[in-house]
Amino acid sequence: MVGTEDISRLEAHRKFTLVHLPDGKFLVRRSLKECERRLDSSTFFRASRGCIVNLSHVKQSRFLEDGSLIFILGDGKEVVLSRRQSVLFRKTHGL
Repeated sequence: MVGTEDISRLEAHRKFTLVHLPDGKFLVRRSLKECERRLDSSTFFRASRGCIVNLSHVKQSRFLEDGSLIFILGDGKEVVLSRRQSVLFRKTHGL
């Protein structure tokens, strides 16, 4: 078992979900939508159709020229939020 605080992001991979941890990744036999239902929405944010991010692993965020938001995670991975999710994140987090 893995604590949710260790998860940096989850990505859709066909009908499964790829879970990213600091020391590797593994595949879960659940859809991203199913995983999202089980996660705390105050900690995890749906960045796009195919990706959920653990906000505690976001080290920096910045805006792109088109108004989209990009998260830079502790492992150096960059996650671009969809335009719709960028707007939602700004509204809910006062940006």
